[in-house]
Amino acid sequence: MRKIVLLAVALMGFTAAFAQTDVLAVAQEANDALGAKNYAKAVELLEQVITSGSESDDEAILEQVNSAKKNLPIAYFRVGQSAASAAQKLTDAAAQSAKYDEAIAALDKAMQTGSSYKVVAAVNNAKKMKGMVYNAQAAAPFNSGDYAKAAELFAKAYEADKTSNSAALNLAESYFKLDKYAEGVKVCSEVAALPAGQKNDAAIAQAKAKITQYTNNKIAALQQANDFDGIISMAETIDNQALAQKLMVQAYFLKKDYDKVIEIGDAAAELQADEADKSAVYFNLASSYNAKENKAKAIETFKKVTAEPYATPAKEAAAALAQ
Repeated sequence: MRKIVLLAVALMGFTAAFAQTDVLAVAQEANDALGAKNYAKAVELLEQVITSGSESDDEAILEQVNSAKKNLPIAYFRVGQSAASAAQKLTDAAAQSAKYDEAIAALDKAMQTGSSYKVVAAVNNAKKMKGMVYNAQAAAPFNSGDYAKAAELFAKAYEADKTSNSAALNLAESYFKLDKYAEGVKVCSEVAALPAGQKNDAAIAQAKAKITQYTNNKIAALQQANDFDGIISMAETIDNQALAQKLMVQAYFLKKDYDKVIEIGDAAAELQADEADKSAVYFNLASSYNAKENKAKAIETFKKVTAEPYATPAKEAAAALAQ
């Protein structure tokens, strides 16, 4: 009986030695695949090293497991990057879409494994690449006028990488094309609120220009229909309170509801970060005081108007009232 037990122990020792040799050999193959930039093969082998070696108490194996955990998210990222690059070279729409899907799946795995194994750089790189893939994928439907599909993909791009100003602005433009004004303004307002600096300045300017363009378009159409309540309803859908209150003041002024303008005007002006917007509110507020024959408040408020195209007529109005 004792001999049989010794034999069993010997067999167990042999099996452990075999497993150790096997894991180390696979780890070497994985490293070779990484060196050769065969990332798909590397992914397969690195997964095998982690699965087979994680329960080992052998330091050499555990060292290779830890190395595999660091390299696996990077390998997945490279697989995704390669698939995305290949997709851009394809002309068949179905094949290109399938390749983009392959890229996204690999990048998701890079994010998942990077998060699990605390490889932060790989997670961040995968997010940015995922955003770029969705952004590129959205170009075709946008250019063909399928703004609903484009918005869906640009939204995914922006969700993946909140630092992508191009994804945000493309998403906003798609919303505006779909007449989803409030959604477009919301995204543009997020970009406009970014800290100023070389990286963001151009995007901030574009976002503000889009808000102005599409707001003016909406207001012009509603004004032409004498639908001032429509402007108020539109303003109520906007998350950006500075813009919403500016539009409210304008709408109530157009309705000749001067009491309401006077009620909300000062608070609306204080919300405005841009001097031209602040001046627009003060001009309507001063004009409302004038309409209510409150000359002193009208003059006082006209003097708060500092930016063109409102400053010159405000100065003239104040001078005329002071005579």
